[in-house]
Amino acid sequence: MNSNKIKKNLTIEIKEEFKKSKLDVLTNENDFLVKNLKKAG
Repeated sequence: MNSNKIKKNLTIEIKEEFKKSKLDVLTNENDFLVKNLKKAG
């Protein structure tokens, strides 16, 4: 097993997970904003 290859794969996986969690956070914030706008409207 090539350790550099493993490190590269781990880095890519971590980046992918980070992107996903960032998207989830954005989605939750958007839902929150939409709900508040509806209340105000």
